[in-house]
Amino acid sequence: MCGRDNIVKTSSEHRSGVRGPLSHDVNSRAVLGCLHTGIGETHLNNLLCTLNIPSLNPVTFKCREREIGHKVEQVAKTSCKNAMEEEKNAAIKTGTKADAQGCINIPCSYDMGWQKRGKGHNSSTGHAAVMGLTNGKVMDYTTKTKSCRVCTNGKKSGKEAKQHDCRLNHTASSKAMEPMAAVHLFTDSLKSNVKLSVYIGDEDSTTAAHIREKVPYPVEKWTDVVHAKRSLTTRLYNLSQRGKFLNSSTLSQKVINYLVKCFSYSISQNKGNPSALQKSLKSIVPHSFGNHENCHESWCGAKKDLINYKHSDLPYGKDLYGEDLRKALERIFDEYCTDIVVAKLSPGANSQRNEAINSVIGSKNPKIRFYGASESNDFRVAYGISQVNVGHQYISQTLESMNIKPDIHCLSHIEKMNHKASQNKLRKSSIDFKRRRAQLHKQKLKLDGNKQA
Repeated sequence: MCGRDNIVKTSSEHRSGVRGPLSHDVNSRAVLGCLHTGIGETHLNNLLCTLNIPSLNPVTFKCREREIGHKVEQVAKTSCKNAMEEEKNAAIKTGTKADAQGCINIPCSYDMGWQKRGKGHNSSTGHAAVMGLTNGKVMDYTTKTKSCRVCTNGKKSGKEAKQHDCRLNHTASSKAMEPMAAVHLFTDSLKSNVKLSVYIGDEDSTTAAHIREKVPYPVEKWTDVVHAKRSLTTRLYNLSQRGKFLNSSTLSQKVINYLVKCFSYSISQNKGNPSALQKSLKSIVPHSFGNHENCHESWCGAKKDLINYKHSDLPYGKDLYGEDLRKALERIFDEYCTDIVVAKLSPGANSQRNEAINSVIGSKNPKIRFYGASESNDFRVAYGISQVNVGHQYISQTLESMNIKPDIHCLSHIEKMNHKASQNKLRKSSIDFKRRRAQLHKQKLKLDGNKQA
């Protein structure tokens, strides 16, 4: 025996700072995987102890999280800039010319998400994003945070808070996050010589008012069709529960679904034609009550065979009846038939791409846990943005930015996940899938209706 100790390292190492010891690659990989899958230090150590592997110190976890988080934020910001350029180039190819300020006008969809269940009006954190309509990628995003644990502890102890990466940037109410974030994003687009001249969003009048008053260029608002359908459904359900109509048809779930379906079909069939859409919307209630005078032959079967015609989805195929019910329904639908509302509905646009990204961010930053008192919340939002814009290869890009080789198993799984995502997108956009989804939805509604009866 030579009497000397041979140190065998269990992992290769990389430089993570200006000075100090090198960091183990396996620790950085583990933390990257945690944030990618939406878990934290406690969950990682629970897994490691089950596998009989030494646990990771919480301080080490936080150091590696900060190292990786900043790299992921760089990937996210770079991908957003690239997405903005793609949208700008696509607009130029379609004939859009720069205005007097040298800016290109492009449409977008905008929405806000909160890291708390419910409406989010008491959430301490939130994120907002503007997404392109051509490529469906995030062109820019921002986060709003109302708390910082380091600053709070400093105030409690009466001492000045130590130097740290403070992410506290919002002191108003949680409800004010959405309009303030919108103004910030729409104004910041000027730095890229882009004007977000049209945006698709929900019916938040406060956000629309802030954009109209504070953004230094005119912005047109298009209504999100999905939110409009949801709003109509809610109003019809409220009417069925609160309204009392004597000698009238029952405003059942089946009737409500029929009226909402007619509303949806009217928008999709008259996309880009406000006058035809307005006429179609005005004929929904009369058509349901057997008055087909203003119906169009392209969709009304009664125009072809009035005697034998039956409604496809109304109870027993019969017309609705009752003067009180008809007037109540007309009052609701008349609000959607005004010139202003029809002009916003006629493009037939939606902001479901924003809802999808909120779902991805929710998988990285679950609403059942709170990460908003440190940089962790912003890091997890950047993870979601990167995955939407770049795909799963953002993992390999992050590792390479830290001088860590992704290796064969990592690259193989990334390729597999990207292929799976692309196949799912093709499958879910096919007509057969949508027909089957509608069929299953109809069966579910029928089953629920039978149980209610």
